[in-house]
Amino acid sequence: MSNEYLIGTDIGTYGTKTVIVDTEGRIIGTSYIEYGVLTPRPGWAEQWPDVWFNAVIKTIRDVLEKTKIDPKDVAGLAISGLYGGSGIPCDKEMRPLRPAIIWMDRRAVKECAWLRENIGEEEIFKVSGNTIDPYFGYTKMLWIKFNEPKIWERIYKIVTPKDYVIYRLTGELAIDYSSAGNYGGIFDIHKRTWSDKMLDELGIPKDYLPDRIVMAKDVVGEITEEGSKLTGLKVGTPVCAGGIDAPVSALSVGAIDDGDVGAMLGTSMCIGIIQDEERLTPRLVNFPYVVNDKQKLYSFAGITTAGACIRFFRDNFGKLEKLLGDNIGISAYAILDLEAEKISPGCDGIIFLPHMSVGERAPWWDETIRSCLIGLTTYHTSAHVYRAMLEGIGYAIRYSLEVAKGAKIPIRKIMLVNGGARSALWRKIIASIINMDVIYIAESPGAPYGDALLAGVGTGVLKDYSVIREWITVSEITKPDPKMKEIYDKYYKVYLEVYRANTEVFRMLTDLTKELS
Repeated sequence: MSNEYLIGTDIGTYGTKTVIVDTEGRIIGTSYIEYGVLTPRPGWAEQWPDVWFNAVIKTIRDVLEKTKIDPKDVAGLAISGLYGGSGIPCDKEMRPLRPAIIWMDRRAVKECAWLRENIGEEEIFKVSGNTIDPYFGYTKMLWIKFNEPKIWERIYKIVTPKDYVIYRLTGELAIDYSSAGNYGGIFDIHKRTWSDKMLDELGIPKDYLPDRIVMAKDVVGEITEEGSKLTGLKVGTPVCAGGIDAPVSALSVGAIDDGDVGAMLGTSMCIGIIQDEERLTPRLVNFPYVVNDKQKLYSFAGITTAGACIRFFRDNFGKLEKLLGDNIGISAYAILDLEAEKISPGCDGIIFLPHMSVGERAPWWDETIRSCLIGLTTYHTSAHVYRAMLEGIGYAIRYSLEVAKGAKIPIRKIMLVNGGARSALWRKIIASIINMDVIYIAESPGAPYGDALLAGVGTGVLKDYSVIREWITVSEITKPDPKMKEIYDKYYKVYLEVYRANTEVFRMLTDLTKELS
């Protein structure tokens, strides 16, 4: 039988993953390639697009070779990608003029100050449903305009990472609604198109942006002869638009309905809430969802260094556990969890703020916030500190959800996935802090799985998005512990006060480190 396989590819910040699935959602093969991020200065993060392109073609070719699937039996491909920040500025030959300034880059501080003074947060929010912060792509575009005018003048198109790859494979240029909306201030969230008013006021030419805005499931183009030689896919294979990786990850665990939450607990924590109505708050990042893109919204909060905090502890203070785990064939995190389980909720008076990079996006929008560990005494052990880190991320999740509830956004169901979610202890801590059941899906490969679904729906091989619920298996539902919940309610109040009381300290530390460096 022909046309029975679907390919999904996700271009991540630190690696690209491709999966091939059948129409029942069974994963037939996977491939992953790792790479790094360029950090030319502290707080800067960028990447040349050929790194992404080469990873995509290699992982697609690899899954085809591993599975021995005939390319003519591949019905379609969809590609999602990291939030590419500024996008890739390309010349008339579509050659990159400089690396893309990606989502985690914090350099556009002066541009944000200029925007607040000349445009105003209220005006930006009124049009885009978003605020002013170095996170957003439109602020990064202004950084290029103000700091690299010679490059700015040569720009023909600004393209997202995944749309650049799709262009190289199909010769067709487009952008999906989630990617356009995630640029921030220049996208009209209400009309679902570029804002002529904001583009004029910011001095960003409209023709720098793709004219064609499509849904994530839409077929953008077909694999060309050159694309076929590079990937091994058949000429004419349909390529669907895909979207930003976080909402595609949310789709991969079945987050479709109003109030569904897809929480990805990886190196970074992405908390994505699906909305059927415009309940907007500048405290969250808001852009079109990858399902029913013209109606649904994806409202996002994140903890940039959630899983990174835990890895930092393992690498610096859990070396014995790592050595032991390597010797007996289990994860160092599993051993650290066993030690942390013996510690009482609240860690005998320790609070941890989980912001281990300077600055944080929604819902804090604080350019100077840092991590801190408060309450440490000689009584405490490393297990106390480890558990405090798990709890601190739990408090941050609760804070994010409370901001959403304050905007009248319903929170009905929470699906937890990715590496950190494997920890039964962490799931119990999170469930008890937020006082909600937490649905755990162990086998989800994340965004590439959502991409495969989008490819199926876009090509007509699958009936609709709800098929994802037949594809996934719930591994466990973790319920809140009433006694833990009672303790965490009290500690959560302290957590909020620790953040409030130290905002000026964080600002002073940031200013001092800049001065001394």
